Amino acid sequence: MSLDSIDTSYWLTKDEIWFDERKAQWPAIEKVVSDNRKRTEVNVIKQYFLRGKMPKWERYQDWDDLYRHLDLMHLLWLHPSTDYEVLKPLYIEYMESDLIHRKDILLGYTLFLKHEFRTAPSSKKSLKDYPFPFMGDKNILLFNIMFEDVSYVKDKINRFPDSQQNISKKIKYILEFMGFEHFLRIRRWLMQDKASPLSLHCIYQFDKALEWGLTTLTEEQSGEFLKGLEIPEFVKSYQKSLYCLYHFDTDKEGDTCRTQFVHKIRKILDERDFIPEFKQMWQDVKEGKIEVKDPWKR
Repeated sequence: MSLDSIDTSYWLTKDEIWFDERKAQWPAIEKVVSDNRKRTEVNVIKQYFLRGKMPKWERYQDWDDLYRHLDLMHLLWLHPSTDYEVLKPLYIEYMESDLIHRKDILLGYTLFLKHEFRTAPSSKKSLKDYPFPFMGDKNILLFNIMFEDVSYVKDKINRFPDSQQNISKKIKYILEFMGFEHFLRIRRWLMQDKASPLSLHCIYQFDKALEWGLTTLTEEQSGEFLKGLEIPEFVKSYQKSLYCLYHFDTDKEGDTCRTQFVHKIRKILDERDFIPEFKQMWQDVKEGKIEVKDPWKR
């Protein structure tokens, strides 16, 4: 395989029904890819989405813009296939290729993490109000591909011709994304309408994604959390989050992905090691020692 000539048989362009459905999907995708991109680059993404056409890579190799064209996330997300065995080799080819720019990889990882862990567990009630990529059940597929081997990701970023300091920052951002903030985003997920597509497809429900999120609770992130405890609003935000996790009404919710998740995360909070200050906050919530005002208010 080469990025110059990928297998385009998954784009059924001669099938009128398939192609019409594909074209009908584009306006919603265009809405989220056109932000911060020039019309030319939006069209590059469109041609890939509709026909599997690759960008003219040589044109972009020395172009150091932040919002580019077919970054890693868009390559995988907008491919017609939902088969791991199809997309994983494409991912490897992209990561190994000399045709792409370093920012094509960095932006792909950054956008995926931002969209799936930070903005998807939001208070938006409908997809019409959600101005970001909605991947549906393809999100965990992309996660499994992109985060299957984080040491491989680290090695590939290390090859970039940057200062070691800049490389370390980029690796840290990708592999230590959010830290304790994951608990704040989980609370937002629990506040969504349980029938919302965003809720039904929230990435936190998947064991691999949750376990990866917990790996970002590094020593440095713990230090940041301890500093935050000096700020009253910071403390209240985490108290609210842990309160909602403990008091989430699973009986009222029924047998949903959120109920299953809540049972799982409560067990994790009870049984695993966290820094003492965070563990004590959880214990105080369980024992009713912390009063929380409007815990379910958006």
